[in-house]
Amino acid sequence: MKTLEYIDTNDAEWDGMWSQLASYDLNDGDQLCINQGQSWEYMGSTEDHHHLRHANHPRTEQAEYIYIERCRASISWAS
Repeated sequence: MKTLEYIDTNDAEWDGMWSQLASYDLNDGDQLCINQGQSWEYMGSTEDHHHLRHANHPRTEQAEYIYIERCRASISWAS
């Protein structure tokens, strides 16, 4: 089982993770996608991915989950 860690908001990966999230077609450039008081939530990170969920996405009106590959995952794959 992969260990879950939580990166700090000051971590170098933080802003890039949210920018990537906004770039998904589902989100149409919006990092939060607020709907009925719900928005994207950072759930933690594994060695390879950041895990995010939205309990009630405004476009689908259902729970959505996105896993964003971490920079170091692609670097380790290439080496």
